[in-house]
Amino acid sequence: MPLKKCLPVFLFLLIWLIISPEAFAQSLIIDSLSKELKFATGKEKPIIMAELARANFEKDIKKSLRICQDAITMAQKHHDKDAEAFCYASMAHLLVQQNQEQRAEKYLDSAVMKVDRNTAPAIASFVWFRKGWLEVVQGNNDKAMSALLKADQLIKDTDNRRAINYKVLINHYMASIYAYGSDTLKQHKYAIACLAAARRSIFADDMQTGYMTVAHSFFSAFEKDMSKHSLLDSSLAYHRRALNFYSSNKERILLQSNASVTALNMANSYFKYYPPSFRDSSFKYVNLALKIARTTNGREVIANGYGILSEYALRDKDFKRAEEYLSLGIAELATLSNGVDITRSRMMLGLANIAESSGDLKKALTYYKQYNAYHDKVFDVQKLAVTQQLEEQYHASQRENEIARLKERNDYNRRLNWLYVLIGSTGIISLGFLLSSYHYKLKASQQEQKMANQEREEAELLAKLQQADATRLMLEKQEAELKAALKEEESARLQAQQELLQDRTDWLEKALLAGTLKIEEKNTILEMLKQKASQADSPVIARQIGRIVNQNLRMDKNSEELKSIADIHPGFFRALQNSAGNTLTRLDLKYCSYIAMGLENKDIAIRLGVEPKSIRMTRYRLKQKLNLSKTDNLDQFIKTSGEN
Repeated sequence: MPLKKCLPVFLFLLIWLIISPEAFAQSLIIDSLSKELKFATGKEKPIIMAELARANFEKDIKKSLRICQDAITMAQKHHDKDAEAFCYASMAHLLVQQNQEQRAEKYLDSAVMKVDRNTAPAIASFVWFRKGWLEVVQGNNDKAMSALLKADQLIKDTDNRRAINYKVLINHYMASIYAYGSDTLKQHKYAIACLAAARRSIFADDMQTGYMTVAHSFFSAFEKDMSKHSLLDSSLAYHRRALNFYSSNKERILLQSNASVTALNMANSYFKYYPPSFRDSSFKYVNLALKIARTTNGREVIANGYGILSEYALRDKDFKRAEEYLSLGIAELATLSNGVDITRSRMMLGLANIAESSGDLKKALTYYKQYNAYHDKVFDVQKLAVTQQLEEQYHASQRENEIARLKERNDYNRRLNWLYVLIGSTGIISLGFLLSSYHYKLKASQQEQKMANQEREEAELLAKLQQADATRLMLEKQEAELKAALKEEESARLQAQQELLQDRTDWLEKALLAGTLKIEEKNTILEMLKQKASQADSPVIARQIGRIVNQNLRMDKNSEELKSIADIHPGFFRALQNSAGNTLTRLDLKYCSYIAMGLENKDIAIRLGVEPKSIRMTRYRLKQKLNLSKTDNLDQFIKTSGEN
């Protein structure tokens, strides 16, 4: 029957649509992304917003479009090319859900333009993956494969969670391109790669996708060669793994509708390719598919489940029950959009055939008219799609022709530019030679001028050096003459000083000799006076004269002592005069002589017949004349001079 023949193809298309990576409409991922968005910063924020829009599109497509547009605006505001590329590609997916493929293409072109060598590998891979996905939707398998291969190459050496998720989906779509006998070996190759990537993914849905993709590759190989029933067994085995994985990880599965599709495929395989004895297995998986589909609102899965039950009822010639099942299936599709009209038309054709087989031609005609109505809608949609595709191909051809003309013009302009470059280069080289020659001459002239200036400077420097040498010699000569003059003056001064000292010494010696003679004469007179005083009549006068005589005798004794010092130390007075600058008087020298003899102030005062206070004043005056400080010892200085 027609419904039976079309069912496998429809089931695979259903799988292909449901396991699209953007179908994560479960509240779990929406809540998770919403929480993550609150703490996101920088480029991650618009990216998470775009992911949230994709996750929410099955619930509220308009809200998703608004969220994605806000994400694009935010990425543009921050001039973040990576975030812009991701958001543009996400918007393209949402627009395809709204049947706006032309707008989606423009957004994808914008996303591709934002991708360059500095783009993060995962972001670039997502853009090219989405490009390939759109080509698959449009049936352009060659372009789709090229884009998907590029997406896979970009994340070849990347192992973050997004990259692995993209690898699973990229290999799934590449496998789907080679499905239904196109190239089952390549389909199986990419299916195995899909499963291998899924084993490294942290997302449970990826594992389900991997098992289902491998299962379908075995199913395609079986339909190509139905003699190899083991391929069908392998397909069922991988479908069974997918369901077992679903049962064990149900709480981690975001897109649980995949399990209902898996169960429906298994039921269909048992129905079509196994004997009637496997009816229970087929019913088991149909009921499982219906159960899961009812919880996930999978209306098309439910409708196709009723279609299989209807086929079993027809085998039993139970036309009424077969009609009821198909009616239930059509009722499930009543509230869905026109996108399921092809399923409605097939079910109406099935009802028409059932009514015809049961002999109710009137009902069969009614069902057939409804089938034609749905078929016309499908045909109109297909015709519109073909028209749009032809229009797009026409525009693409025009673009390609325009690109070819632009390339030809570009080649011509490039050759013309090369000619201009050659002419310009020749002119520049000629100008370079002229400038080089002028520069060389100018440099040579500057070098000659520099050498002449250097020679002149050297001559001037040599003249200055010679003048400096002459000045130095003259100064040295003047210095020598000055030293000789100073030496002569010093010698003359020393000689004059020596002569002066000698004169003073001679004068002092003569004065001392004269004084000594006078003293001797005076002493003789005093002795005579003393003798006569003793003969005087008045005792008072005699005592006075005796006292005067004794005092003078003591003074004479001092003169004798002084004379003895001068005789023993002839250089004593000369040294003192040198220290005092020849300012010492005869009395000063006498004081110095008493100090040198070791007499105290009291003794000196008695000898000189003066007050002790006068002696202290004299000592102070002597320190000043001898250039001594307050702390210097006068007695020690004079005694040291006497020793020398």
